[in-house]
This record gives sequence, structure tokens and C-alpha cells, in this order.
Amino acid sequence: MGVHHRPLAATALVCTAVFVVTGLSNGFSRAFFQDAPGVDGGVLRTPPVATVQALLVLGVAFWLAWKASVRPAVVALAALVLVSAHATWVSFRFDYLPLVLVACLTAVGAGLYARLFQRSRADRAAAAEERARRDERLDMARELHDVVAHHVTGMLVQAQAALVVAEQDKDKACAMLDGIVDGGTDALGAMRLMVKTLRDNGAAAATTDLSADLLQLVERSGLQVRANVELPPDVPPELGRSVLRLVQESLTNVRKHAVDATNVEVDVRLGAGAVMLSVVDDGTARPSHSGGFGLVGMRERVHELGGRFFAGPTGDGWLVTAELPLEVRA
Repeated sequence: MGVHHRPLAATALVCTAVFVVTGLSNGFSRAFFQDAPGVDGGVLRTPPVATVQALLVLGVAFWLAWKASVRPAVVALAALVLVSAHATWVSFRFDYLPLVLVACLTAVGAGLYARLFQRSRADRAAAAEERARRDERLDMARELHDVVAHHVTGMLVQAQAALVVAEQDKDKACAMLDGIVDGGTDALGAMRLMVKTLRDNGAAAATTDLSADLLQLVERSGLQVRANVELPPDVPPELGRSVLRLVQESLTNVRKHAVDATNVEVDVRLGAGAVMLSVVDDGTARPSHSGGFGLVGMRERVHELGGRFFAGPTGDGWLVTAELPLEVRA
């Protein structure tokens, strides 16, 4: 059954049930507004049955006003109100008819309020997402400037030097073109890498000293962390930002999902052509999906960099490891 048909099917079922119970309780001739004596409905005329009918009708009316599309909801609600008013008239004449109408209107009003509240919440979420995207674009612009500027600056310096040398030694000036080409290749690779990996608003900002940045990040984490950072000073800045982001997200996951952790160790060092990092804690092991989208984002970031990533329980806690190659792929 299609989604659009469900409101009409539910309404038809409820209306039929209400009409049948009314007919069995009062006589079907009277249900069709024909003069006829009532019948003894027995258990069907008891307050519990009437209460169940009322709750069923009001519940469906609330659901229709809340979830159903406008046109099916209008048709279904009109049918519900008419059948409910008919059943009340047949059973009680004017005694309870105003109460039934007010109850139906209240249920519809509550459903409309729930619909508007849900739509407002969705709009707020969409607005927040758009703000995050705008902030991300600004963050990307800053990072692209900081990372690529030094490559371009180097190219300009070499080009200016080649112009000066060319007046006296053209062969030496031509030899300097190789350095300019290499600088352009590095700049292009760094720019592409930044476009791929700059996706997380609020990530830690990298400076020219990655080791100091990591130690500062650990100090600000609010955790008892033992940090071991052994890195050279010439780690590419486009790679340094990703290293910071991975460590930051790992420590955030420890705070959120390992509140009983008493020992956290962060190790970042230079391996054979790659930066190796690991974050391990002794908190209660949790399922691999407990980090929400954090682990997914980290894994995607590392794979975009051409590296390897692992996150999972160790038996005594939780481990995150990553291997990020130093070479920037153009």
C-alpha cells in the first residue's frame, strides 16, 4: 500500500468500525435516519467501548493533521468528523454532540501544532547546516591561503631570481625553471588536497610548528593524556592540519564515549615516509559505530590522503591509528 493511501485506508477502517458499532448498538435502521426502535447493544453500549471509539477517532485525527498530506488529510478528517457526529446523534442526540466536535477540533489543532513544530525544527536544522557550510567555505579559504601561499611565494622568488640571472647567464636561468615547475606541482597538489580534506568546521588550526600544535591540543582536551610527539619541523602544512584534526576527533570521542577512561595515550611520530599516529584509552570498549559520523569522517579523510586507518576495541579500551604519507599527490 502506498504511503499516500494509508491515511484514507486508516480513516475508512475507523469510520466503518464506528458505524458498525453504532448500528449494532442502536439498530441499523436508526443509523440510516429511519424511524425504528433502538436495540439493546449490551456490551457495545458500555462506557469502555465508547471510550475506545473516541480515543481511536481522536488518535487518527491527530495523526492525519500531523503527518498526512494536505488533500488526503482534509478529506479524511471531514469523513471522521461526519461519522463521529452521526454516531453521536444516533446514540445521544444533542447531548454530547458539541463535546464530540470540540474534541475533534482539539485533536486536529494538536496535530497541526505538532506539524508546525516539526517543520520549524527542520527549518532550524537546515539553517544551522547552511551556516556550517558557509563557515566551512570561509575556513577553506583561509586554509588554502595559508597552505598554498608559501608554495606560490617560492615560485615567485625563483622566477624573479631567474629574470635577474637571465641578463648575464641564460643557461643558468633556464636551469632554475625546474624549481619553478616543482613549486607549481607542489602548490597544485596541496590545493587539491585541501579541497578534498577541508570538511570539518571548528577543526584545530595548524601553525608552522605541528609538534607544538599537538601538545597544545592535548593540554586543552581536558583529559589526562600522556603525549609522545616526535616530528620534524618540515611536515607539509596541508598534512599537519589533517593530523591535528584526527587527534582532535579521537580525543573528542574519548570524552564522549569513554567517560570511565583513566589513561589516554597519544603518540605521533615520523615513520618511513609517513606520519604515524595513535590514540588509545582504557575506557569501556564501545561498538565501532558509537562515534557517530566522527569515525566515518576520519576514515574518509585518511583514505583521501592515501593513508591507512583503523579504529576499534583493544580488549582493554579503544584504539585509533592512522598512517599518513608525507608525499602530496598532485
